[in-house]
Amino acid sequence: MYSPSVTVSDASAASAPARGVRFFWGLFIVNALLFGSLLVALLLMSHQPASSLSPLEAETLRTAVLTRLDGTVDDPLVEAAPGVFVRASNTGGLRLNGIVYYYYIEGERNFDPLSRGMVDHADIDIVLRDMSGSRPLIIYRLRH
Repeated sequence: MYSPSVTVSDASAASAPARGVRFFWGLFIVNALLFGSLLVALLLMSHQPASSLSPLEAETLRTAVLTRLDGTVDDPLVEAAPGVFVRASNTGGLRLNGIVYYYYIEGERNFDPLSRGMVDHADIDIVLRDMSGSRPLIIYRLRH
């Protein structure tokens, strides 16, 4: 005996799970893309320096370092190595708005923590790279 209604209901029942599986995998892919994008955004944000300076803060910091280097601001000389005297701010940094900043001039002998090997590049955030002088001035702070 032939029963077409049973055959039709079997066919529709067989396609329902296939649609459910496709829907599940589609939803899974959408969620994976969404959370993957969120993860990438968070990783990119975490690698950006937390110390982004406004133009006014950058200029204030640049001026603070340059006035110490040229002697305009009293910054006593200290002996960094036998017979080598440098500004105290070069070895100990300078405090501005409660944050200690360190600096060095590329291509010169420096005695800041990074130049002396006391910290690694992974331990610092470069907050300013000033290319206006004859040699680049790099200002950074330590990560906490």
